[in-house]
Amino acid sequence: MRASVVWIESPSWELDFYGLPHTLPWPADASPESAHEHPLNLEVLLEAIDRLGDSAVEPWVGFRSATGLFQDLSESLEEGEVVRSRRLLEEIERLHPDSPFVQFQLGNLARLEGQDVLGVELLTAAAKKAPNVAPILSSLGSALAQAGRPGDAVQAFRKALEINEKDQAALDGLTKLKALVRLMRQTPDGQPDPQSVGYVDLDTFSQMIIGQIDAIAQEPEQLLALADQLMRDGLVLDVALLALEKASQVQPDNARAQLMLATAYRASGKHEEALAAVLKFTELEPTEATGFMHLAQAYNTVGDAVHEKAALQKVLECDPNFHAAIGIRFELSQGEHDPAKEEALVEWASQHGSWMGLLIASSIARTRGDAASALRHADAAFAIAPEREEVLLHLSAVLGEAREINRLATQIRPAIDSRKYSVRLDWNFAQTLFQHGFKDEASGVLRRALSLPDAPEEFKNMAAATLENWAGILTGCGVPLQMRPGSHLTKPILITLPDGDGGILIGAGRNLPTNGTFPWKHFHDGVAEINLQQGETGGDTNPQPLGTFRVGNISSAEDAGPLECQLSVTDDGDIQFRAIQNGHRLPVGWRPPQQAPELS
Repeated sequence: MRASVVWIESPSWELDFYGLPHTLPWPADASPESAHEHPLNLEVLLEAIDRLGDSAVEPWVGFRSATGLFQDLSESLEEGEVVRSRRLLEEIERLHPDSPFVQFQLGNLARLEGQDVLGVELLTAAAKKAPNVAPILSSLGSALAQAGRPGDAVQAFRKALEINEKDQAALDGLTKLKALVRLMRQTPDGQPDPQSVGYVDLDTFSQMIIGQIDAIAQEPEQLLALADQLMRDGLVLDVALLALEKASQVQPDNARAQLMLATAYRASGKHEEALAAVLKFTELEPTEATGFMHLAQAYNTVGDAVHEKAALQKVLECDPNFHAAIGIRFELSQGEHDPAKEEALVEWASQHGSWMGLLIASSIARTRGDAASALRHADAAFAIAPEREEVLLHLSAVLGEAREINRLATQIRPAIDSRKYSVRLDWNFAQTLFQHGFKDEASGVLRRALSLPDAPEEFKNMAAATLENWAGILTGCGVPLQMRPGSHLTKPILITLPDGDGGILIGAGRNLPTNGTFPWKHFHDGVAEINLQQGETGGDTNPQPLGTFRVGNISSAEDAGPLECQLSVTDDGDIQFRAIQNGHRLPVGWRPPQQAPELS
């Protein structure tokens, strides 16, 4: 015979989360103190409910039934199965109605799918039912921040911290919103200690920095470094301004201090002070074009068009290749194609030896489709500055468009071989070669650039993927994915089967970049076709077909290994597909929905 049940009071916030009373059944042979522990031991609570037998009443009966679905729900949420998660939550709601738990989960699902307003509504409703549950409040804060309501988000995060001062989601959220400052303490030898992190509010942080300013008041370079860090982090601009003013007082002839001071004044809305500071900078550095560009901006802000024009003229006297000033001087808009502006720009650039002006004129001609004029202006820029990388990059593209392959070899290839330039030139040159059918030569250029010890990691990734694509062992997808840019997929990627959805390859909510692998056994005559979709059948919207990925040269021999398919999604939302058998990468291709297949 089972031991009896006692009824005890528990302060656990999880009871509010699940919509349960704080007077709960507990096994008589279990420690009553254990009902006060965090997290609440649900297994012990469920044992007590079972012991109640036929005497159990609501909400305990419904909750006991609902918990049988918790494991399935956890797995579906982990896998990003939105439709299944919603159905499980509907059943949990039926068994144990009106719990904040269900609204909390539905709110987070809405956020995952990019439905920010709905997510805020559901989480707000959950927070009203359970106002002392920190995880609900911190999720609400994140939803409000995502929905563009930073002030309300800060309030929600602060309420979460009032309940649990160690709520990491709330601490991180307030840090991102610049309402808290994350400080990393130092080890005894003065090194940052990632394991020892603290958080302070802005007022406390400001006082800390002011004390630091007082300590280094006679060290202008340290003051400038401190202010620079604060401005880059977007923190306590008024304190950064204080450091800059102090540095300017100690060293009034420090040009860098004056320029930084002008930037800080402008960011603070103190436009007359910004103008005075940048004027001081131009007095100290009368040949520095950047200073006069700042001066033009300062005059523009205070509405002085005459002096703004004079400052722009001074910029171009100091540096006739100052791109932004040229654009303003000739009133060029994005996608400019006016031949009259092009002609005026060429005349001015020729008179002032401005290779940048000629490159801009070349771009105007390219936009208009005038390849001959584009090449003529690019050649004129090359004549002025044959060793400038910007000139070589532009000339490479224009020569390719003009199909001047011999000139590419005689003018661009020697510059690449000299290794005096960045791998951007290798990239442009290789792309031009490939576009004109010189696949092997283009691949060779990229491989040589990849072998350079100082090649940037981003270039290595791009070049490696491009080489795979050119070799036909990597393919992309021409259908854009539904995603939050630089964040996560809002709907999962699945296999499309004739009789419905196949398995989920990459779940909704996965942070980008991400990848998944899956085996494929269905092929005929050495070819496999795999249809993919984004989104599940039965969701709020119909699934989006992603087209067909095709794999060729599959071995059907008895000893042939399985076909391993690899799917990657970049942080830009681009799909990349590969297929491997017995360690060999196979040729792959992609076709849009309803089109004939074609291998790369």
